Amino acid sequence: MPQPGPTVRPTGPTALAVAAVVGGGLTWIVLSIADNLGWVLPTVPVLAAVVVAVLALITWLAARWTHRTVQTQQPIEPTRAVGLVLAGKAALLGGTALASGYAVLVLRQLPNVDATLPRERVLVAGAVTVLSIGLAVAGWALERACQVPPENDSDDAPTSQPGGAHRPG
Repeated sequence: MPQPGPTVRPTGPTALAVAAVVGGGLTWIVLSIADNLGWVLPTVPVLAAVVVAVLALITWLAARWTHRTVQTQQPIEPTRAVGLVLAGKAALLGGTALASGYAVLVLRQLPNVDATLPRERVLVAGAVTVLSIGLAVAGWALERACQVPPENDSDDAPTSQPGGAHRPG
């Protein structure tokens, strides 16, 4: 018997492709305009790498906690479950967009890597690219951790879902 109430589907490849194209495309456009106007690009702050790393770590820890909670069939309040799924989706899509944007920056700066400033941009933007991929993976893990395991067909199986009314999938 299907579970009544709203469901949230996992993020599909189309949404990830759109996020990657938007992130990379917008970065390409902005860099092209800046180049055509003769603007000098500022360095990529190391703080960007730190922020993305912290977000990835928090998302990964939330994924581990959620996975343990759901697998042990402990209840999660419905609003918290929805919030966790949405946080996972945001991290997955945001990490994908950031990774593609910073990857474009790296590729645009590679021909000038012999100079100090472009080399610094490539190194920091490359690190942020890798960390953004980590954020996307952590978001994917959090989104998947919110999926409720299939119910047993036995008569003594509980009828309520651990995540309350929320059943992703």
